[in-house]
Amino acid sequence: MSCNIDIDLKLNIHNAALVREFLFRHTAQDSYEFPGKQAIIIREVIRQLDEQIEAALDKSDLISPDEC
Repeated sequence: MSCNIDIDLKLNIHNAALVREFLFRHTAQDSYEFPGKQAIIIREVIRQLDEQIEAALDKSDLISPDEC
């Protein structure tokens, strides 16, 4: 099995924020100076979620609250 296969996951912004918070709490006690391999991977996912959440929030400025 190849590790170079990407997947796309579609979440609404509320679920994305919930997953991001859970992942953050799960790795909160892990070292930042010497993190394990799993913590590094999870923190990369958190970073990607942060970018996508921020982009979605920036786009939501263009949408009125009645459209959400």
